[in-house]
Amino acid sequence: MGLLKDAQFEELSTKDLMLVSALNTDYLLTLPISVDWKKASQSNAIIFRRGYTTEKQKGLLLAEKLDYIQSRLLQRIIFVISKPLAKVASWMFETIESSDSTQQIKDLANKMKHRFLDVSDFQRSYIHEDKNWGDKLQVGSESVQELPIWVAAQRAIAHYEAFLSSNGPRGRLLRKFLTWTGLAAPAPETQFELENDNNATDPYLRPILLSRISLGDIWKPAAERWYGNDIWEALRTSVSILFSQSILQEAAFQELMLLYIKEMNEKDVSAESGVGLQLKIYKSIPIPDLPVIFPYKKLYFRIIDSVRLDVATLLGLLAYIINYKFEDIRSSPSAILFDAIAITALIVFAIRVVLGYKQTSDRYQLLVNKTLYEKTEASGFGSVHFLLDASEQQKFKEAILAYAILLRANNSQMNCRQRIGDECERFVYNMFKQQVDMPVDKALETLLRLGLATETYANGSTSLQAIPCPKACQALKERWNTFLV
Repeated sequence: MGLLKDAQFEELSTKDLMLVSALNTDYLLTLPISVDWKKASQSNAIIFRRGYTTEKQKGLLLAEKLDYIQSRLLQRIIFVISKPLAKVASWMFETIESSDSTQQIKDLANKMKHRFLDVSDFQRSYIHEDKNWGDKLQVGSESVQELPIWVAAQRAIAHYEAFLSSNGPRGRLLRKFLTWTGLAAPAPETQFELENDNNATDPYLRPILLSRISLGDIWKPAAERWYGNDIWEALRTSVSILFSQSILQEAAFQELMLLYIKEMNEKDVSAESGVGLQLKIYKSIPIPDLPVIFPYKKLYFRIIDSVRLDVATLLGLLAYIINYKFEDIRSSPSAILFDAIAITALIVFAIRVVLGYKQTSDRYQLLVNKTLYEKTEASGFGSVHFLLDASEQQKFKEAILAYAILLRANNSQMNCRQRIGDECERFVYNMFKQQVDMPVDKALETLLRLGLATETYANGSTSLQAIPCPKACQALKERWNTFLV
């Protein structure tokens, strides 16, 4: 855990998990993944992140745009259907409550009513009881970073499961349908409070905002014209958007580290192998696609693909039932031949349906494998090397930056560590236009340990001063020689 902390890797916070849950509802390109939480809990999976970035997808995106239109149309149809059903459903529940039905029937009705709420009780406790999100991941006064990593892993999976719903698109669609009918309470909207002041004088102190460009944003100009009853202009705008280059942009985790215990068979377990500990590091994973890195997961169909396959299957089966009529063998000698043809057609139809579902599933699996292959930065023992290098680079880059800031002080003593940290952050922003959170205490500890800076105490105050470059170089040479002797 100390090595992860030195490399600036942090465990996923409650805010991160809530962000994944919120963005996963409207990001059309989200990979269709559902995590097997039982196996994930047994594997003690734990995820750490380092930094945020943006992931872009540029191109014509014709298929994605058409899918978005169909999804919006499907959503509109369900919304229209839900309105008249709302009164019927409310009347049914009121009748059950007021009637002399058995307690089992009433309990079943209440269970069905609350089964599809968007937010679990565990998640509601996080949202409403306390705004101090980070403290919820702590027990007593011991923070997550101070816990042994196996203890932190055992506690982490419960938080992941609470916010990353395991329900597929059908479940989300049904929950939304029940919300529209008034049978289920809508998910509460949570306001995120920025820790930094957006009106800060210094730009490097202002919050870092990552913009999103979704398919809804791309179609927004056409939607505004449709609502304005400007049909011809709306059609022209829609065609222009459909056949023009577009850019999708989504907030992403810059780097993610997954640590878990691999499930091993008895044949794989040997005295030399030990525990199947796995360490993998990924880069630029979009926030809605976080479940894709979990070790044990299963695929499900998107809503639009489910509707296509289900509707095609139902229509084909209905057409078969209407057109094919089995005749009595005694009434016609050729009835056996006709029945054989009908049964063969039914078998062929069933095979085509199964192959259609399998083809869609294989396409999803290929997409998941491709994403993991492209996003994997290190795995296995290479992850250990990566983590060690990242920790050392982070530590000494911080020390070099703090040393340079001390030298820029014209050899005058600086009596405040916070001031040194502010100067480091201001320098990085002015030179590279990057906002950083400088861990100045760790940087100064490294400088003092290497003998590159001095710290004196006088009159209750602390003074810091950098050693001149010639003396610093000599001190580093002497330290290096001690390793060679």
